[in-house]
Amino acid sequence: MEYLRNSCGGLVLFVITVVNWAVSGVRGGNSTYKTALNAVLLDGYNPSVNPGRHYSTQILNINVGFGLKNIQTFDELESVLTVTGIISVSWYDERLIWVPKNYNNLTTTNFKQKEIWTPPFVLSNSYNNIDLIGNSDMPVTVLYTGEVNWFLPLKLSSSCNADVRFYPNDVQTCSLNFMPWGYSGEQIQLVVTSQQVDKNEYEESPTWDLVEASQFAHLSPKLGFKIDAVFKRKPLFCMINFILPTIFVGFINMMVFILPPQSGERVGFSITVLLAFAVFLSTIANVLPQTSTPNMALLCYLLVAHIGQSLLIMLCTIFGLRFYLRPQKDPVPKWMSGLTRLACGCAKPTTCNVYPESESRDGVETDEEASTALSGDVVTWQRVGNAFDNVCCVFFLMTSVIYNTAFWASISS
Repeated sequence: MEYLRNSCGGLVLFVITVVNWAVSGVRGGNSTYKTALNAVLLDGYNPSVNPGRHYSTQILNINVGFGLKNIQTFDELESVLTVTGIISVSWYDERLIWVPKNYNNLTTTNFKQKEIWTPPFVLSNSYNNIDLIGNSDMPVTVLYTGEVNWFLPLKLSSSCNADVRFYPNDVQTCSLNFMPWGYSGEQIQLVVTSQQVDKNEYEESPTWDLVEASQFAHLSPKLGFKIDAVFKRKPLFCMINFILPTIFVGFINMMVFILPPQSGERVGFSITVLLAFAVFLSTIANVLPQTSTPNMALLCYLLVAHIGQSLLIMLCTIFGLRFYLRPQKDPVPKWMSGLTRLACGCAKPTTCNVYPESESRDGVETDEEASTALSGDVVTWQRVGNAFDNVCCVFFLMTSVIYNTAFWASISS
């Protein structure tokens, strides 16, 4: 019995050893067959020669497509678009065909990009140097039918003229132009797999909304394929930080004509607002392209209009203070008196507001004297100054409403 037990144990150990050897042999066999397959396929293969049995009659068809991953940045100042995505390229190479049953039923294998022929694509409108895309060690998948599939994950930076006319509601249209360097349409024909760019893995940008992305192949002016991307800015950040403060400060600027002239702060207030608009303009100039092509941003015109209006308000403030500082005993010219009554909108000036002065002597009226003057038809310099302030306040308020409304209508359309 002991002998039988030892014999059965040895038999079981032998069977386990044989099974392990067989399994490891199969596993090692795939890599061995793949090594032999790659060696056979690359024997005499020249990666500098493009596929094709008859160059004079046969055109190599290359299928191309682009999958957009995300829009990383769009630098308006430098006019540079940076995106990430995957280019998929496929073609047939008759030198890479094999019979699967001769190689343990292997149907696919892999080569490095430098080991076989690949289309020498370049980004012709690259912002940086124009180099061949891809990496020499990038893997390329080959089917037993000779079909080659090449997938390239890339980060691309292309030149794109920024159109910031309607900033921050601007819509940008940029292109990525690829071309097979050194080949013409008589040797290669590019075919796009779809008119629309693949957006299955697209990640939303915090700054831009992708409106449309399309792709197409072309023969002129040079052989290649082109990707057009249309994207629109998300305007909330610029609205809150640039436009609304500009408009609010513009309306606050009108308050200088309501500020009592006795405070002595009118000129300082108007100059402060003027400097605030200058700061806004310099800030916008730092984030927008310093060019007039194709168009300047309407926001720049808005700021210039605010600066011009603020400058006029400051001059009118200085000029208006001269009316209040004129001696009240000096007569007001008849034409100015008539304009004052017209500005007050009444036949008699008694309904207009005035700012009576408190000093009784030294050439200045007291409250009693001022009220006495107000009871008649005499127009004082104080009334002239008050009417001038009212006219300026209404005029600049209306002009501000007009050009701010025009700006909003323009960028919204």
